[in-house]
Amino acid sequence: MQDIKRDLYDMAFRQWEMVPSRSATGYGPAGTLYRFRGECGSGEYWAYFHGKLFAINAFDLRFSARGVFRYRHAEHLSIAYYDRTDLDVRSSFCPTGSHVIGTYIADEGAEYVARCERGAVSRATSITISPDYYRLYLQERFGDIPNVRRAFKLVNGSRDFPALAALFRQIRAYRGRGIGATLFYEGAVAETVALVLDRAGEIERREKRGTLGEDLAGTRPPGLRVPPRRLAAEDARSLNEVETFIRHNLDACLDCQTLSCLACMGRTKFKTLFRQRYGCTPAAFVKRIRMERAMELLSDTDLPIRQISRRVGYAKPSAFTKAFSGVTGVLPSAMRG
Repeated sequence: MQDIKRDLYDMAFRQWEMVPSRSATGYGPAGTLYRFRGECGSGEYWAYFHGKLFAINAFDLRFSARGVFRYRHAEHLSIAYYDRTDLDVRSSFCPTGSHVIGTYIADEGAEYVARCERGAVSRATSITISPDYYRLYLQERFGDIPNVRRAFKLVNGSRDFPALAALFRQIRAYRGRGIGATLFYEGAVAETVALVLDRAGEIERREKRGTLGEDLAGTRPPGLRVPPRRLAAEDARSLNEVETFIRHNLDACLDCQTLSCLACMGRTKFKTLFRQRYGCTPAAFVKRIRMERAMELLSDTDLPIRQISRRVGYAKPSAFTKAFSGVTGVLPSAMRG
């Protein structure tokens, strides 16, 4: 790839009938703002291009008519935090809905195909990296590195990734220019890849818990993957009820004793089955969901932080701030630009 804008984006802009705008009001001055030229829709698409290595985007689009967008592209990786997306990307599994991480693993010469209905909305902040970045640049700096393409695939569809969501909101709110912007965006891309690799590593470690080394009894060959024990239907229903209760009662006491009683299980059994189902402890799950909801309230409402902290189960704003910054790496106030 010689130039990420020319080799990847220009074709998409032509397909979507988008042209540069003279003003980038509301977005970082270091990038370029594009708008629909025809009757495809309304909204804005902001892009910052860094040579042949990466691009950063922030967009808020509404489509006026039902249609299909398709074009062939060069190899690349994209990751986005969607505030909302209604697009049906047929060429790759891409989650729909709101507050979700979506990735696109693009092969050389493959075709991007997306369908939309009239009134469909897509609002997100995203990063696209070229093979020159993840195959050459990173390897030249660090030598052997994990499989970045696999890592992007593993985190697709995540709804409990508050650190990455917080970073993308910082990117969207940034208004710097000049060398400051260059350094900020370079750092943001590097941090994104780091977070994705860390999360993918966690996912792979959870998967390997079902893999045996040499079986002590010698009845299984080394490396045989043993599927996790399937939950009984009654236990699965109980855990579903617990999850629903958690999501709708974030301001309540959600300790292990309360949740195990709700599930009609002993604490030991509850913690074991919960980890088997969700890959983490009940306390870690509750904290993730609380932070996820806090991020939504911080970005989508004007509620005072004190009130948000109470809504997600923290009586003291200071305790909420400590928990939030510990998970996301930023203060709650930073989510509001």
